[in-house]
Amino acid sequence: MGKQILIVDDCSTTRKLLSIILKGRGYATIAAENGIDALEKLAQHAVDLVVTDLNMPQMDGLELIRTIRGNADMKNLPVVMVTTESDEMDKKRGIEMGASAYLTKPVTKDRLAYEVAKLL
Repeated sequence: MGKQILIVDDCSTTRKLLSIILKGRGYATIAAENGIDALEKLAQHAVDLVVTDLNMPQMDGLELIRTIRGNADMKNLPVVMVTTESDEMDKKRGIEMGASAYLTKPVTKDRLAYEVAKLL
């Protein structure tokens, strides 16, 4: 069993697509539909990396990263933000909050795989 990746996105199609890409590279995946769901999954599963969207209902990607970075057990967990937000300010905020990488949708399979492999 390879490394386990948590995919967090409110769009089920995006979750499936990212999961197919990552499973094709030998990773196991778990899916969550928002930050709250993600925190519940993180409490239940050993995860090696998180791929998260920025804009989601209930808890967005920035709040999720802030919560992860504030937790002693998870503070070093790599987090890749994959979002439609290409604005430099959004990217800067994501990195400042603690995103390990920031990718803009549509993201290529190779770019996603490269960033994930680099962080793991």
